[in-house]
Amino acid sequence: MEEIVFVTEDKWMIEAGGLLDRVDRQLLCEAAQGGKFRVRVVNIKGMLEAMRDEEPEKFQEYKRGIERQAGSLMTLSFEQCVELSRKGNETLDKFEGIVASMDLGQATQIRHWRVDVCRTWRSVARSAYNSSLFSRAWNPPANQIMGMALCNRAAQVYGEDYRKGPWN
Repeated sequence: MEEIVFVTEDKWMIEAGGLLDRVDRQLLCEAAQGGKFRVRVVNIKGMLEAMRDEEPEKFQEYKRGIERQAGSLMTLSFEQCVELSRKGNETLDKFEGIVASMDLGQATQIRHWRVDVCRTWRSVARSAYNSSLFSRAWNPPANQIMGMALCNRAAQVYGEDYRKGPWN
């Protein structure tokens, strides 16, 4: 059976035993195209290493393509850079505002979902959305970036880094 590679940095999407949100499952199902492909979930580093080791010609072609794209990217004006940054920061600021006052009890629940129950970032966001821990101020409920923001703030409460073990 032919293989499709799904790339993510979410530990529980990659490792067996993670509790996936229904959106996570839908994405993997769509990647499999009704069973036509076997889906292998890897992080970016794993994808590049596998491509380099298993398909060196394809890796070199990929590398040349990225280099060509980098050389032909449109130059943005100062105003365009400011506008793109402003739009991205609006969402980030909203999420950081929602989680800024996270208390130890909330952080403990988020840590439990992520570390003990092994929920993906989307699943953490949906669980928090469905609980009474936070306002329902984000959409969709399983917003991956919100899940990352929740885990980041909870990890900070514990003096930990959400991108490292045991969080990821």
